[in-house]
Amino acid sequence: MKISRLNRVLDNLKNNGLTQTIISDPDSIFYLLGYSYDPGERMLALYLNDEGDIKLINNNMFPFPEMNGLNIHLFDDTDDYVSILASVVKAGKLGIDKFFRAQFLIPLMDKRSDVTVHLGSLAVDEARKLKDAEELELMRKASLVNDIAMSEGIAHIGDNLSEKEMGNLINKIYMANGGTTEVEQIICYGPNTAEPHHRSDTTRIKEGDVVLIDIFSYIDHYCCDMTRTVFYKDITAEEEKIYNIVLEAYYAGIDAVELDKPLREVDNATRAVITSAGFGDYFTHRTGHGIGIALHEPPDVSSVTNDIIEPGMVFSVEPGIYLPGRFGIRIEDLVAVTEDGIEVLNKYPKDIMVIE
Repeated sequence: MKISRLNRVLDNLKNNGLTQTIISDPDSIFYLLGYSYDPGERMLALYLNDEGDIKLINNNMFPFPEMNGLNIHLFDDTDDYVSILASVVKAGKLGIDKFFRAQFLIPLMDKRSDVTVHLGSLAVDEARKLKDAEELELMRKASLVNDIAMSEGIAHIGDNLSEKEMGNLINKIYMANGGTTEVEQIICYGPNTAEPHHRSDTTRIKEGDVVLIDIFSYIDHYCCDMTRTVFYKDITAEEEKIYNIVLEAYYAGIDAVELDKPLREVDNATRAVITSAGFGDYFTHRTGHGIGIALHEPPDVSSVTNDIIEPGMVFSVEPGIYLPGRFGIRIEDLVAVTEDGIEVLNKYPKDIMVIE
């Protein structure tokens, strides 16, 4: 178990007026216990309270290692497992995370009329938002693997691979370097790059295409994420202009990352560059997202976030311009905030690259 992380979650619960909570998100359970699994349709619930109770209600099909201080309540598929959960909670306010299914929550509420449920996710989200030293080191390692995947993937541009085939190749590169799960990569050629989250298809590359490569993976349970946009055989004056605007916006966002400043200023900085260049309507998403055990987690890097930049935050800076039906440009790196300043985790170059 990760005692310091558990204590942070309990402190956060108290700050939110709660004394107990149920956590069902496997990522958050891994964060707190160092072990988890995907339960599929079955219930998985970690119960915590301010009296030090740590209880896991777990299906017999998925063995969970014994841990000092963790009480495991096992059930079979035919058991009344909601009643097992109902028996461990206390009367009063109960935090529920945002992932707990209604098929379990509603019967729990029916069984315990003396319990009022409240959204409890913030307690875990606030803890996971600030990475500890162990997590930061794992994220550095993951980003080094991402640099390898990007470099080797770009080396295969021009091999007549479709978008999907390029995504499959990049997954193989990840798996050869410690990746654990194949994921759907965002590989876009030509006009498809104008869709910020295009689903890779059978499109094949042709001379003059803009190529957008947004790739991620899980390395030792922690995510990496990076986007580069390159050009196949040729680049037009307009494409070069747009690329340089996005690159300027990227650096403005990086420069805006300062301890104790509002995180929204990072979004404001990238957006100001793109808007002043006349392309504000074509920057259609937030500047970035937090990342860690999950690809997207707090903090949110947008104009409406209320977060202040703190040591331990890791988030993306990824401005983009997307001209519908024509092409799009995005550049993305991950930034880790430390007591000493900021650290850009991705090292792969961002200069304009024309692939011959």
